Amino acid sequence: MSMLEKWKKEIGAAEIIPVAPRLMEAKWPGTDADPYALLPTVKTMLLMVLPYRSFEWNQDEAQINAFYPAFQEGRMTALKLVEILKREGFSAVNAPNLPLKSIAAGTGRFQYGRNSLTGIKEYGTRFTLQCVLTDCEIEPVEWVEEFILSDMCKNCGACIKACPTGAIRGDGTLDAKKCLRNLPYNEVIAEEFREKLGASLYGCDMCQSVCPRNALQNPCAPSDELREALLLKKLLKGDYKPLAPFLGANYARKNRVMGRAALIAGNIGGKDLLPLLEEIVQKGESPMSEHAAWAIDRIR
Repeated sequence: MSMLEKWKKEIGAAEIIPVAPRLMEAKWPGTDADPYALLPTVKTMLLMVLPYRSFEWNQDEAQINAFYPAFQEGRMTALKLVEILKREGFSAVNAPNLPLKSIAAGTGRFQYGRNSLTGIKEYGTRFTLQCVLTDCEIEPVEWVEEFILSDMCKNCGACIKACPTGAIRGDGTLDAKKCLRNLPYNEVIAEEFREKLGASLYGCDMCQSVCPRNALQNPCAPSDELREALLLKKLLKGDYKPLAPFLGANYARKNRVMGRAALIAGNIGGKDLLPLLEEIVQKGESPMSEHAAWAIDRIR
């Protein structure tokens, strides 16, 4: 059994792909461009592929995209690999902020879709990517420079039609300012997008749900613990900490969660939520106070 197969079995990853370290373009805020700055002795980037199943969507309850808890599990998986490498005498660091989609596309096994998401035949587009840098030298896959559009996307525009805000350009790029998943969490959301968020606290799965690359995948029900943590009345009262294991500490913050919960209340809530929303308005904290005021007007 090769080292990669052994590690894959130990951590439970679907794939571990060795890639030669290289400088990358940092397209998004917070993206690291230089693996050598993270680990000066790096010889191999280990790209991990971790598939997940989407959640059954219920527009009558607050929801989150299944990507978020899957990403949290993926981070733990990456840290397991770091521990294994260190036990075997290698240096290793987790590098979640490298441009992982670009690295995946560079392996030649992943292709872009019209919605800018990379996909791979075995798992569609529903997987998370993690990367570990190490000084363990492993023969890398050959790097592919050109942009590759999936064959399934060439005569398909399902995601373009399904996008509720028209964010998908169709050439493998999108208008990030219109993408619901990319809307800022600590700022007031423009009114044109509020209703389109529906019951979604975080994320939008519309383009993936209609994508033929995911046609063979079946959604699953969220865990009871997650559904309990997403109860709208609890979120409006500020009981957001139970979401931390599913979202991570960065997303599970008071103002972010309560601000988004207020929008959901305006989209699916009833008059029984008005007292909670009025309390939020009185706090005067942006963006949740503005969102709560909007929700009150919608409900009334």
